Amino acid sequence: MLDVSVLPAFLVAVAVILATPGPDMAFLVATGINQGRRAAVRGAFGVTSAMTIWVLVAATGLGVALTQVPAALDAIRLAGAAYLLFLALSTFRKAGAELAEAETTPDVFRRGFLVNLTNPKVALFFVAFLPQFLGAAGEHPFAQILMLGLLLQGIGLAVDVAIGSAAGLFRDAVLTKQKVRLALDAIAGTVYGGLAALLVLEVARR
Repeated sequence: MLDVSVLPAFLVAVAVILATPGPDMAFLVATGINQGRRAAVRGAFGVTSAMTIWVLVAATGLGVALTQVPAALDAIRLAGAAYLLFLALSTFRKAGAELAEAETTPDVFRRGFLVNLTNPKVALFFVAFLPQFLGAAGEHPFAQILMLGLLLQGIGLAVDVAIGSAAGLFRDAVLTKQKVRLALDAIAGTVYGGLAALLVLEVARR
């Protein structure tokens, strides 16, 4: 049986994690600025789709196993750092590109999927934090975690689409100014690179 009494506390936790800047948010803002609103929406769906894997990991108990193997979580952090570094280099390489060229960047959905899949903040939330909201469904956690995971996905998608769309609208306001595009690309690349460096430092300090 599902325990909905945990929802108020869960929704507070969801609000905190969604409001905290991280790789997903940086990716959506950069995508909206570089490629426009439609691309950002595709990226948001990619981010949300990757959450399905983390929901299943948590619901099947694999998340508990991951928390017992620190090296596995470090591997997720390093994979995330590597992918963010790749995005940073790609962004710097195309900084200030003409809009027609920028919009040809392939497979934004896939990039969003990979950013979320290698996002340690999301991984830790699902494998370590989500099981704390089992409530009275502790003996049969699959349905409870599935419910919470789907709720998080729905809210997350709405927030991600809003963030990416806002970035896309901002881009539309400055799309004719190459110097502005160059500066925005440089900021996006720097954010990607900074997040990658933070993940590597986090692993090094362990």
